[in-house]
Amino acid sequence: MKSSRIKIAIAFVAAAFWLSGCGEKLYVLTPEEQDAIVSYASRVVSKYNTNQTDGEVFVFKDVLENGYSTEEETEEGAEAAPPSPAEDVTEPEPSGEAPPDGEPSDAQKQQEAAVTLSEALDLGDISADYAGNRLCGTYEKSDVYAVDADPGQQLLVLNVNLKNPTGQDVQIDLLKMSPVFQAVVNGTQTAVAQTTILPNDLSTYQGGLSAGASAETVLLLQIPEEIKEISELQLKVTMGGETSTVNL
Repeated sequence: MKSSRIKIAIAFVAAAFWLSGCGEKLYVLTPEEQDAIVSYASRVVSKYNTNQTDGEVFVFKDVLENGYSTEEETEEGAEAAPPSPAEDVTEPEPSGEAPPDGEPSDAQKQQEAAVTLSEALDLGDISADYAGNRLCGTYEKSDVYAVDADPGQQLLVLNVNLKNPTGQDVQIDLLKMSPVFQAVVNGTQTAVAQTTILPNDLSTYQGGLSAGASAETVLLLQIPEEIKEISELQLKVTMGGETSTVNL
Protein backbone atom coordinates (compact mmCIF):
# COMPACT_ATOMS: atom_id res chain seq x y z
CA MET A 1 0.00 0.00 0.00
CA LYS A 2 2.84 2.40 0.88
CA SER A 3 4.61 1.84 -2.45
CA SER A 4 1.40 2.68 -4.30
CA ARG A 5 1.04 5.97 -2.43
CA ILE A 6 4.68 6.94 -3.11
CA LYS A 7 4.24 6.27 -6.81
CA ILE A 8 1.11 8.39 -6.90
CA ALA A 9 2.81 11.29 -5.09
CA ILE A 10 5.78 11.19 -7.49
CA ALA A 11 3.45 11.24 -10.45
CA PHE A 12 1.56 14.21 -9.02
CA VAL A 13 4.74 16.23 -8.38
CA ALA A 14 6.11 15.40 -11.83
CA ALA A 15 2.89 16.51 -13.44
CA ALA A 16 2.91 19.81 -11.53
CA PHE A 17 6.50 20.47 -12.56
CA TRP A 18 5.85 19.79 -16.22
CA LEU A 19 2.72 21.90 -16.29
CA SER A 20 4.37 24.97 -14.67
CA GLY A 21 7.12 25.41 -17.28
CA CYS A 22 7.20 28.95 -18.93
CA GLY A 23 7.15 29.33 -22.62
CA GLU A 24 7.07 25.67 -23.20
CA LYS A 25 4.46 23.54 -24.83
CA LEU A 26 1.95 22.04 -22.42
CA TYR A 27 2.69 18.47 -21.43
CA VAL A 28 0.03 15.92 -22.36
CA LEU A 29 -0.59 13.37 -19.62
CA THR A 30 -0.82 9.73 -20.45
CA PRO A 31 -3.94 7.83 -19.37
CA GLU A 32 -1.93 6.17 -16.57
CA GLU A 33 -0.73 9.54 -15.24
CA GLN A 34 -4.25 10.95 -15.36
CA ASP A 35 -5.53 8.00 -13.36
CA ALA A 36 -2.79 8.49 -10.78
CA ILE A 37 -3.63 12.19 -10.31
CA VAL A 38 -7.37 11.49 -10.09
CA SER A 39 -6.79 8.77 -7.52
CA TYR A 40 -4.62 10.99 -5.32
CA ALA A 41 -7.05 13.91 -5.54
CA SER A 42 -9.90 11.62 -4.58
CA ARG A 43 -8.03 10.58 -1.45
CA VAL A 44 -7.48 14.18 -0.39
CA VAL A 45 -11.12 15.12 -0.96
CA SER A 46 -12.28 12.05 0.91
CA LYS A 47 -10.01 12.81 3.86
CA TYR A 48 -11.38 16.32 4.47
CA ASN A 49 -14.99 15.70 3.50
CA THR A 50 -16.97 15.87 6.77
CA ASN A 51 -19.97 14.19 5.16
CA GLN A 52 -18.03 10.99 4.46
CA THR A 53 -18.12 8.61 7.39
CA ASP A 54 -15.51 6.21 6.08
CA GLY A 55 -12.61 8.72 6.10
CA GLU A 56 -9.73 8.11 3.75
CA VAL A 57 -10.42 5.17 1.50
CA PHE A 58 -8.12 4.09 -1.30
CA VAL A 59 -9.93 2.72 -4.32
CA PHE A 60 -8.25 0.73 -7.07
CA LYS A 61 -9.34 1.43 -10.60
CA ASP A 62 -10.42 -2.09 -11.41
CA VAL A 63 -12.35 -2.25 -8.16
CA LEU A 64 -14.10 1.02 -8.91
CA GLU A 65 -15.06 -0.11 -12.41
CA ASN A 66 -16.31 -3.54 -11.34
CA GLY A 67 -18.21 -2.28 -8.31
CA TYR A 68 -16.58 -4.66 -5.78
CA SER A 69 -15.74 -3.81 -2.18
CA THR A 70 -12.28 -2.25 -1.62
CA GLU A 71 -9.24 -4.08 -0.38
CA GLU A 72 -9.05 -2.01 2.79
CA GLU A 73 -12.70 -2.71 3.58
CA THR A 74 -12.02 -6.42 3.30
CA GLU A 75 -8.93 -6.24 5.51
CA GLU A 76 -10.76 -4.19 8.15
CA GLY A 77 -13.46 -6.80 8.42
CA ALA A 78 -16.20 -4.94 6.61
CA GLU A 79 -19.61 -6.46 7.17
CA ALA A 80 -20.35 -9.04 4.52
CA ALA A 81 -23.53 -8.94 2.52
CA PRO A 82 -26.29 -11.01 4.06
CA PRO A 83 -26.45 -14.48 2.61
CA SER A 84 -29.18 -15.21 0.16
CA PRO A 85 -32.17 -16.92 1.73
CA ALA A 86 -31.99 -20.67 1.62
CA GLU A 87 -34.24 -22.45 -0.74
CA ASP A 88 -37.48 -23.54 0.75
CA VAL A 89 -37.38 -27.21 1.61
CA THR A 90 -40.70 -28.89 1.80
CA GLU A 91 -40.67 -31.57 4.45
CA PRO A 92 -43.15 -34.38 4.21
CA GLU A 93 -46.01 -33.81 6.57
CA PRO A 94 -47.04 -36.65 8.82
CA SER A 95 -50.10 -38.36 7.51
CA GLY A 96 -51.75 -38.06 10.89
CA GLU A 97 -53.50 -41.35 10.29
CA ALA A 98 -53.29 -43.61 13.29
CA PRO A 99 -53.01 -47.35 12.71
CA PRO A 100 -56.26 -49.31 13.06
CA ASP A 101 -57.28 -50.33 16.55
CA GLY A 102 -55.02 -53.08 17.79
CA GLU A 103 -52.64 -52.77 14.83
CA PRO A 104 -48.96 -52.03 15.66
CA SER A 105 -47.37 -48.92 14.18
CA ASP A 106 -44.59 -49.07 11.57
CA ALA A 107 -41.99 -48.18 14.22
CA GLN A 108 -43.19 -51.03 16.42
CA LYS A 109 -43.02 -53.43 13.49
CA GLN A 110 -39.40 -52.49 12.84
CA GLN A 111 -38.47 -53.06 16.49
CA GLU A 112 -40.05 -56.47 16.61
CA ALA A 113 -37.79 -59.32 15.56
CA ALA A 114 -39.09 -62.35 13.70
CA VAL A 115 -38.01 -65.40 15.69
CA THR A 116 -39.12 -68.95 16.38
CA LEU A 117 -41.64 -69.69 19.09
CA SER A 118 -38.94 -71.41 21.17
CA GLU A 119 -36.75 -68.30 20.99
CA ALA A 120 -39.67 -66.02 21.87
CA LEU A 121 -40.55 -68.03 25.00
CA ASP A 122 -36.88 -68.40 26.02
CA LEU A 123 -37.37 -71.69 27.91
CA GLY A 124 -33.77 -72.80 27.60
CA ASP A 125 -33.49 -76.38 26.35
CA ILE A 126 -37.27 -76.73 26.15
CA SER A 127 -38.61 -76.34 22.62
CA ALA A 128 -42.05 -74.95 21.74
CA ASP A 129 -43.47 -76.16 18.43
CA TYR A 130 -46.61 -74.82 16.77
CA ALA A 131 -48.96 -77.69 15.94
CA GLY A 132 -51.80 -76.05 14.01
CA ASN A 133 -55.07 -74.29 14.82
CA ARG A 134 -58.83 -74.74 14.69
CA LEU A 135 -61.99 -72.69 15.04
CA CYS A 136 -64.78 -73.62 17.45
CA GLY A 137 -67.54 -72.16 19.62
CA THR A 138 -66.50 -74.08 22.75
CA TYR A 139 -63.19 -75.57 23.79
CA GLU A 140 -63.40 -78.54 26.14
CA LYS A 141 -60.43 -80.00 27.91
CA SER A 142 -62.62 -82.31 29.92
CA ASP A 143 -66.03 -82.37 31.52
CA VAL A 144 -64.65 -80.02 34.14
CA TYR A 145 -62.67 -77.57 32.03
CA ALA A 146 -64.49 -75.81 29.17
CA VAL A 147 -64.38 -72.32 27.66
CA ASP A 148 -67.24 -70.80 25.59
CA ALA A 149 -66.94 -67.99 23.06
CA ASP A 150 -68.90 -64.76 23.55
CA PRO A 151 -71.97 -64.07 21.34
CA GLY A 152 -70.90 -63.18 17.81
CA GLN A 153 -67.40 -64.52 18.49
CA GLN A 154 -65.63 -67.82 18.02
CA LEU A 155 -62.54 -69.37 19.57
CA LEU A 156 -59.27 -69.65 17.68
CA VAL A 157 -57.34 -72.50 19.29
CA LEU A 158 -53.58 -72.54 18.76
CA ASN A 159 -51.90 -75.83 19.59
CA VAL A 160 -48.33 -75.69 20.95
CA ASN A 161 -46.25 -78.72 21.96
CA LEU A 162 -43.57 -78.31 24.62
CA LYS A 163 -40.72 -80.82 24.35
CA ASN A 164 -37.84 -81.70 26.65
CA PRO A 165 -35.02 -83.13 24.47
CA THR A 166 -32.55 -83.32 27.36
CA GLY A 167 -31.75 -86.28 29.58
CA GLN A 168 -32.91 -84.52 32.74
CA ASP A 169 -36.30 -83.54 34.17
CA VAL A 170 -37.14 -79.84 33.76
CA GLN A 171 -39.58 -77.59 35.62
CA ILE A 172 -41.56 -75.01 33.61
CA ASP A 173 -43.26 -71.97 35.15
CA LEU A 174 -44.74 -69.75 32.45
CA LEU A 175 -47.17 -68.24 34.97
CA LYS A 176 -44.22 -66.59 36.71
CA MET A 177 -42.79 -65.38 33.40
CA SER A 178 -46.14 -63.67 32.59
CA PRO A 179 -45.95 -63.73 28.77
CA VAL A 180 -48.59 -61.87 26.76
CA PHE A 181 -49.72 -63.48 23.50
CA GLN A 182 -51.34 -61.56 20.67
CA ALA A 183 -52.30 -62.99 17.28
CA VAL A 184 -52.71 -61.17 13.97
CA VAL A 185 -55.18 -63.10 11.85
CA ASN A 186 -55.23 -62.77 8.06
CA GLY A 187 -53.11 -59.62 8.32
CA THR A 188 -55.91 -57.41 9.71
CA GLN A 189 -57.69 -58.93 12.70
CA THR A 190 -55.89 -58.74 16.06
CA ALA A 191 -56.80 -60.77 19.14
CA VAL A 192 -55.23 -61.17 22.58
CA ALA A 193 -54.97 -64.66 24.07
CA GLN A 194 -57.27 -65.29 26.99
CA THR A 195 -55.97 -66.26 30.41
CA THR A 196 -57.89 -69.31 31.58
CA ILE A 197 -57.79 -71.89 34.37
CA LEU A 198 -57.17 -74.67 31.88
CA PRO A 199 -54.28 -76.87 33.07
CA ASN A 200 -52.88 -76.89 29.53
CA ASP A 201 -53.09 -73.11 28.95
CA LEU A 202 -49.67 -72.14 27.57
CA SER A 203 -49.77 -68.64 29.07
CA THR A 204 -50.10 -70.02 32.63
CA TYR A 205 -48.53 -73.45 32.26
CA GLN A 206 -46.78 -74.85 35.33
CA GLY A 207 -45.39 -78.32 35.59
CA GLY A 208 -42.49 -80.63 35.10
CA LEU A 209 -41.34 -82.31 31.93
CA SER A 210 -39.50 -85.57 32.23
CA ALA A 211 -36.44 -86.23 30.09
CA GLY A 212 -37.55 -86.76 26.50
CA ALA A 213 -41.22 -86.04 27.34
CA SER A 214 -43.59 -83.52 25.79
CA ALA A 215 -46.76 -81.66 26.80
CA GLU A 216 -49.64 -80.43 24.65
CA THR A 217 -50.73 -76.86 25.42
CA VAL A 218 -53.13 -74.37 23.85
CA LEU A 219 -53.72 -70.67 23.43
CA LEU A 220 -57.35 -69.47 23.16
CA LEU A 221 -58.27 -66.28 21.31
CA GLN A 222 -61.65 -64.81 20.35
CA ILE A 223 -62.23 -63.60 16.80
CA PRO A 224 -65.41 -62.64 14.89
CA GLU A 225 -67.63 -65.43 13.59
CA GLU A 226 -67.36 -63.94 10.09
CA ILE A 227 -63.84 -65.30 9.74
CA LYS A 228 -64.25 -68.73 8.16
CA GLU A 229 -60.66 -69.52 7.22
CA ILE A 230 -57.20 -68.72 8.58
CA SER A 231 -54.94 -67.88 5.63
CA GLU A 232 -52.25 -65.93 7.50
CA LEU A 233 -51.28 -66.03 11.15
CA GLN A 234 -48.69 -64.27 13.28
CA LEU A 235 -48.13 -64.61 17.00
CA LYS A 236 -46.60 -61.75 18.99
CA VAL A 237 -45.03 -62.68 22.32
CA THR A 238 -44.25 -59.93 24.83
CA MET A 239 -42.07 -60.59 27.87
CA GLY A 240 -40.06 -58.11 29.92
CA GLY A 241 -41.15 -55.22 27.74
CA GLU A 242 -39.79 -56.82 24.56
CA THR A 243 -42.03 -58.10 21.77
CA SER A 244 -41.09 -60.81 19.28
CA THR A 245 -43.03 -61.83 16.19
CA VAL A 246 -43.47 -65.48 15.27
CA ASN A 247 -44.74 -66.40 11.83
CA LEU A 248 -46.94 -69.46 12.28
